[in-house]
Amino acid sequence: MKVLMRGVHLDLTDSLRDYANQHLVEPIARYIDDEATEIEIAMVDINGPKGGVDQECRVTVRMPGFAGIHITETAETMFQAIDATRDRLEKTVKRTVEKRREASSQGLPDDVRF
Repeated sequence: MKVLMRGVHLDLTDSLRDYANQHLVEPIARYIDDEATEIEIAMVDINGPKGGVDQECRVTVRMPGFAGIHITETAETMFQAIDATRDRLEKTVKRTVEKRREASSQGLPDDVRF
């Protein structure tokens, strides 16, 4: 799995990069085991130094044979935005992969299904 991470209008610190890997990439990796999968993470500070609810995490997942999945969440801190993105992304990826498994097992005898 290829992970692309970038910061827009903010410095992508080691702690922020580690947090994103641990709380966003690793939970999704349980559902995706393909080396051709690409996860693009953009962490954006919308208003810059003005403050407010302006930390945004944008994630795009591209898996072979699937439509791209794009999730965007905004919160007060980047850590909260990453957590909110993970929750939505995990549900979406899980649902997408399960649909593919269900479709591939249709038409098989009951004793052969996955």
